[in-house]
Amino acid sequence: MIAVVDAGTTMVKLAVYDEGKLVKLVREPIRKHTPQPGWVEIDAEDLARKCIKLVSYAAEKHEIEAIAMTNQRATAVLWDEKTGKPIMPAVGWQDTRAEPTAAELNRSLVLRAGRAIGKLTSLAAAALPGLKASRRVKWLITVSKLALRSSHTSVKLKWMLDQLGEKASRYRLKTGTIDSWLVYKLTGEHATDYSNAAATGIYDIFYMCWSRTILDLIEVSEDMLPAVKPSDEVFGEYKGTPVVGVIADQSASLYALGCWEKGSLKVTNGTGSFIDLNVGEEPTASTTGLLPLIAWKLRGEVRYMLEGMVTYSGAAIELMRDLGLYSDVKETSDMAYKSRNETLLLIPAFTALGTPYYTQAPGLLYGISNTTTREDIVKALLEAIAFRITEVIELMRTESWKPKKIRCDGEASSNSFLLQAIADTTGLPVERAALLSGSSYGAYLIAGRALGKWRRGPQIPTAEVFHRKRDTTEKYERWRKLLKTAITLRI
Repeated sequence: MIAVVDAGTTMVKLAVYDEGKLVKLVREPIRKHTPQPGWVEIDAEDLARKCIKLVSYAAEKHEIEAIAMTNQRATAVLWDEKTGKPIMPAVGWQDTRAEPTAAELNRSLVLRAGRAIGKLTSLAAAALPGLKASRRVKWLITVSKLALRSSHTSVKLKWMLDQLGEKASRYRLKTGTIDSWLVYKLTGEHATDYSNAAATGIYDIFYMCWSRTILDLIEVSEDMLPAVKPSDEVFGEYKGTPVVGVIADQSASLYALGCWEKGSLKVTNGTGSFIDLNVGEEPTASTTGLLPLIAWKLRGEVRYMLEGMVTYSGAAIELMRDLGLYSDVKETSDMAYKSRNETLLLIPAFTALGTPYYTQAPGLLYGISNTTTREDIVKALLEAIAFRITEVIELMRTESWKPKKIRCDGEASSNSFLLQAIADTTGLPVERAALLSGSSYGAYLIAGRALGKWRRGPQIPTAEVFHRKRDTTEKYERWRKLLKTAITLRI
C-alpha cells in the first residue's frame, strides 16, 4: 500500500491506495487567513502538524510501503533551520500583496535589458525559424515576455525577506514551497522535485538549475533553497518508510490522466482552473503569456508543459454560496440548466483573473434586470469560468498547438453544466475522469513506479464525455468585450 499526502489550498488529505484502488481517504482543514484584501496566508506549522497526524494514522492502520506527496504550488514558506519553525505565515499562491514588489523588480535594469535582447532574438527567430530549435534561443524568446508576478514564489519570497529586513541575520533561513516544507518536517531533508522548482519563478527550466539572475535580483542565496530531485527518487524516510513520488499537483494530474504524449491536454477545475499541455521532451518558448514548466522529471524521463491559469473557478462557486445564492455547490449545475437567460454576463475577477491578465480588474455582473433569477446568475458564473478556460486554450492554439480533446479532473469537474459549457465554447470533446482527485493518484503512480510496480501505471479512466451541443461563439465574443471593459475600468 502507498499513502499519498495531498496538500491543497483549503485541505490536507491523505489517501491510501492498494493495487490501483483507493482504500482510505482522510482529511484535515488547513488554517487559512485573509487579514487584508488580496492576502492569503497559511499556517505552515499547523499544516505540518496535520500532515504528520494523517501519515501517522495511515502507518498505524495499514502496511504502508511508501509515502508519496503532491501539493499546490507557488506558496512560499520561510523557516529557521535552527528551530525548524516558520518565521512568518506562508504566503499562499492566490496572494497578491507582493504586486508592488513585482512592479519594482520588473522595472530593474536587468529585466529590462533581458527583455530587449529577447525581443531582438524573437525577431531573428521569426526571420530564421531554424533558430527556434536552440534551447538558448527558446530561453531568450521567453525572456522577451518575462514579467515577474505576485503569483510567483520568487516575488513572495522577496516580499517576505523585505519585511524581515535586518532581523534576517538572526536566523539560519531556509525556504521552499509546500512540498519541501512538508518533506523537511517528515524527514529532516531539504529537497523539492523539478515540477515544484519550475513553478517558483526561480528555477531555469531551459538550463535545469536555479537562476543566478533571479537569485541576485531577489537577493536570495542558493543555500536557502532546497536540493532538486527527480520525483521518483527517495527524498528521505519517515520512521523507516521512504518518502518518494513527490510531485506538484498539476503535474501529478497530467500524469494520472494519461496525458503522456506530446499535444495532450488536461484541465483541473479546483479552487482555480489549471490548463496544462504536454509539449514533449524539449521545453518550448511562449510569447502569449503561457508559462513554460517542467511537467515531471523521472529517472530516465523528462516532460515539459505549457500552463495557463484561471484564478477563480471552484472558489468563485463557493463565494456565491457564501453570498446566499445556494446552500450547496452541488445545486449549481441543475440551477444553471434551468436558466434560459442569454444576456447576463459575469466577469469572475475577485482578486485576479489569471493567464494572460495579470492586472487587477473588478468583478462585474452585466445585464441584470428585474427578471433576473438566481439560476441566471449561476449560469453566468459557470459560463464565465468556461470562457476563461477557452481563452487559455485559444492561446495554445495561437502557438500552433492543436489539442484533440480535453481531459478534466478536480472537484469542480463534477459540475456537468461547466464541462458542457467548456465543450460548447471550445468545440472539443471534454472527458470527465472517473476519479476527480487526479493529483493524488498521479503521485501514487509515480511512487509505484519508484517501487518497481510498473513503468507508467493504470491511468484514470473516463466516466463521461461531453460533446458540443450548441455554438456559444457569439456569447463568448460579447463576454470578451465586457472583460476588456473590466480590465480598463477605473472608477
